[in-house]
Amino acid sequence: MKTLKKKRLGTLEVYVIFLSCIYAGFMAYKSLLNVLFTWN
Repeated sequence: MKTLKKKRLGTLEVYVIFLSCIYAGFMAYKSLLNVLFTWN
């Protein structure tokens, strides 16, 4: 029972980290595009 709860928590953390990575990558991509457009 204890390991199951820990596993579920780990899955939730992985999901949150995954969404955070996607969001961070999207923001970095947008800022990179802004830099390219301003340099050109």
